[in-house]
Amino acid sequence: MDNLAPIILFTYNRPWHTEHTLIALMQNEWAKESILYIYCDGVKETDSFQQKEKIQEVRKVVKKQQWCKEVYVKEAEKNKGLANSIIEGVSEIIKIYGKVIVLEDDLLTSPYFLKYMNEALNFYESYPAVFSISANRPPLNAMEIPSDYEYDVFVSLRSYSTGWGTWKDRWEKVDWTMQKLDNILKYPFQVKALNRGGDDMTKLMLLQKEGKIDSWAIRFGLTHFVHHAVAILPCVSYIDNIGFDGTGTHSGIVKDIYRNNLSLAKKDIRFLDIIYEDKRIINAFYNAFCSKKRPLWQKGINFLFRKLGKKPPFVIKKKIYC
Repeated sequence: MDNLAPIILFTYNRPWHTEHTLIALMQNEWAKESILYIYCDGVKETDSFQQKEKIQEVRKVVKKQQWCKEVYVKEAEKNKGLANSIIEGVSEIIKIYGKVIVLEDDLLTSPYFLKYMNEALNFYESYPAVFSISANRPPLNAMEIPSDYEYDVFVSLRSYSTGWGTWKDRWEKVDWTMQKLDNILKYPFQVKALNRGGDDMTKLMLLQKEGKIDSWAIRFGLTHFVHHAVAILPCVSYIDNIGFDGTGTHSGIVKDIYRNNLSLAKKDIRFLDIIYEDKRIINAFYNAFCSKKRPLWQKGINFLFRKLGKKPPFVIKKKIYC
């Protein structure tokens, strides 16, 4: 296929994860026709000797093989952090090619990942309301797609940052200082609209604005909202995140229920040609990102039912469409 988007991989100090990410990427159908840029972040002043060794190991791993048709490695002398690395790296490469596919060092990809991402980027490039494409989605146990839904992708009010892509004109609209957030927060109806992507949206954006967290994705998500834009997500994931093992800078340990079965990923995709919000999917997505506080006794009963392989009786479901 002509006009393939370049792939950007961001790495730091996880050689095992990086190698497995690259092996999976190399097994993609279109890897031999793709260009890959690998950004290796640098050493922190606080890094231990062991951490510095791992950073060097990563740099050896990425040079082990010809993972794609062309591979370019960019090594930072000092640590930039993930947010700055992604903002700078994507901005640099997207200026050249007009679009990008982005991975981090703990994401296994389906053999059809590059096919899906490139076809989606080409299909939705002319849709101004679509600001990003993701290859991932909430876990199957957290969000169900209706069995009668006709397409293989859906409209999301929340961008998804684990295996994603975008275009130059959309990326250049991002205000990394989040200046419009203060005005949004003045009006309850705007806060309610922002939180349609999950009731944690406002909280995360405030934490970012106050400098308590450092996330490029939250700021990119705000850009979607400000421009009345959406993300396109797959009904079945093309990404298996292997990073929730306590080794990552921004991730803790998470159970395997959040892993994805890549054998379910589809080769041929039926894209949504009219951008509309399926209320059932929007509700399910919203519910997956809402806090659900239950009394302790209800939690206990739910736990017992799960142990017995039965559906928990006390399930809180939140909706934005009734």
